[in-house]
Amino acid sequence: MNNDILELYPDSGKTRSLRGLYLGQIPATTDQPFIYTNYIASIDGRIALPATDRRSSQVPPAIANSRDWRLFQELAAQADLLISSARYFRQAVEQEAQAELPVGRAHEFDDLRDWRLEQGLSPQPDIAVFSASLDIPVEALRAYAERKIYIITGGDADPKQVDSLARENNVQVIQCGDARHVDATELKSTLGKLGYQRIYAIAGPSVLHALVHGNALDRLYLTTAHCLLGGEKFDTIARGPEFSPACKLPLRAMYLDPHMPEGAGQTLAVYGR
Repeated sequence: MNNDILELYPDSGKTRSLRGLYLGQIPATTDQPFIYTNYIASIDGRIALPATDRRSSQVPPAIANSRDWRLFQELAAQADLLISSARYFRQAVEQEAQAELPVGRAHEFDDLRDWRLEQGLSPQPDIAVFSASLDIPVEALRAYAERKIYIITGGDADPKQVDSLARENNVQVIQCGDARHVDATELKSTLGKLGYQRIYAIAGPSVLHALVHGNALDRLYLTTAHCLLGGEKFDTIARGPEFSPACKLPLRAMYLDPHMPEGAGQTLAVYGR
């Protein structure tokens, strides 16, 4: 595999290696956790389209690629906590989830799992599941029995569902806000008190909207595959009411990867604090 990519900003014209590009970029802080996220999108902003053989949407095959997936795993390797969604666990039960939660166990990610141990991190990140409905199949949670799992929900969640989930051995329910949906405003301090510093959000557009609305997002990694997909039903990176004021995420770095998707290439951008 050709690992060379071109740095476009801030050091224009410099050649970098794709492998290891994102390792070491996520800072450890002492006052508040650092929350970051990552998406791959087409030029016209599609991150997911309906799948013909599934009930759920998926990353379009035209833009999904192993080089972006490698960077996704590098970001996960630095996390001590992953933010996922209840939807992922429902998809897992239906065998429609696109992959296991990172860090991946495939041989190609051996170096990342070793890197975690060298940094003094646990073998795998713990998991926080955003859910207003608490419709989470416990059998899917049990697949990650070796990790701590937190269910993040609103203060107005159904007490019976809260108690049912809390009875699982490795599950703790955390309620943020006083409504049904999660209020992410207090999320950072809550997770910080639990000892988490680097938090990687790998959920969908509703979770990202909640994080931005709660001023909880620090950094966005966005791969843009140089493809136009079209379609009338699609997901983009954030879904919810308009942000007012707009969320401003200054560009920190940008790279050009001409190798994938084949015949198109992709840009790798880093935005935020």
